[in-house]
Amino acid sequence: MTRLGLLVHGPEAVDEGEVERAVETLKGHGFELEAALGGITGKTAVIDAGLQHEIDITRDLRPSEVLGDFLSRGIDFVILVNHAKTEESGLRLGEGILGNFARTGRRPEALSFVQLEYCNQRCIRWLLKPGDMDVYRELRELFSAFTELVPPKPESHYRRSAGLEYREIQGVQPGEKIVLDGVIIGTVSPECRNSCVTLIAKEGKLVGLEGGVLIEHNLAKLPPVDLEKELIKSACVIRRTAPKRVEYEGTFGKGKEKRKKKACILYTVEKLFPKLEEPDAAVAIVVTVGDDTTSIAGDILKRFGVRLIGLTDGDADGLIMGIERGDLEEYTNFLPKGSMIIRLQPETDDMIGERVKAAIFNGRDELELSGEVDQQFEMIKRRILELAGEKLVGVLCSEPRDTE
Repeated sequence: MTRLGLLVHGPEAVDEGEVERAVETLKGHGFELEAALGGITGKTAVIDAGLQHEIDITRDLRPSEVLGDFLSRGIDFVILVNHAKTEESGLRLGEGILGNFARTGRRPEALSFVQLEYCNQRCIRWLLKPGDMDVYRELRELFSAFTELVPPKPESHYRRSAGLEYREIQGVQPGEKIVLDGVIIGTVSPECRNSCVTLIAKEGKLVGLEGGVLIEHNLAKLPPVDLEKELIKSACVIRRTAPKRVEYEGTFGKGKEKRKKKACILYTVEKLFPKLEEPDAAVAIVVTVGDDTTSIAGDILKRFGVRLIGLTDGDADGLIMGIERGDLEEYTNFLPKGSMIIRLQPETDDMIGERVKAAIFNGRDELELSGEVDQQFEMIKRRILELAGEKLVGVLCSEPRDTE
């Protein structure tokens, strides 16, 4: 039977049970199936659903990179499963994945690529190579509730002019956040009426956002950007849906004996899962810098029982459901046991974060821990409070860890 690749994107299709039903349908019909997650925003949803043994989430690959990985292993018929906000954003996703795939030098004509878009029950036939029509017909019969949609001709949303780069982002809504590689870099203006904003960059730095407002203090967290290739999305919240169930068993690292333990400091959550998955050392303490980074990381880390120290200053951008005003008490539900949130004066979390990185982590992102983790945690916590000094406003502690 034909071997298919299933590319899962985002948490919504997982939370709604759509991915699980698609897997059951395809396997029940006799298809050999390999499923993998593209991007990182769906990882927590896969864990919550207990599907990490069905869907590969061990590598942090972009959706276009998952396509390339499938193709390199002889899987040339790939189904994208997604639940977008709107039909427009669903189309932009499929188009963007293929565009990035083509820019890697791969030949799209060597691939069959079909999108099952659950937001409006559409089956989008992006690519179908010779000889795959019979397989496609079988898919149409299996997913007969989906209406076939012929995608529009792909068009470039990137251009250069007078030393500037322009990248058009379509399918946005007023008030949404614009997220580039995990960093919230702007918001869509209420006056935006054409579902489109344009990012402007010069020499690798963002300098403008037509149809929106840049969040200047977040731009410092970005490395040099390549607007043509960057992964950019818009959202009001990262996870628009709630899990039907939450299963914590069988998460990364469970049952592995790791000799070393370490602490790490993070400004974004992009590198959190790779650190949790490293086989040679277990992450025991995570220090986060920034309100949104702290809430997202806390929500992930409580699934792994990893302690958190979060540096916040009350400027949450509201990308996490439950964190709206940025009040200290709002973080209660996002804390692993034995963790602490430190509230600093406005616009000082990055500054204190740099002090912490220099003084405690010796300018690096990781620190190997020696001795008991409890003692190391108390030492790091005490030193961070000392470094915060006069910038300290308040502290929120979660319930203590269970005694082992």
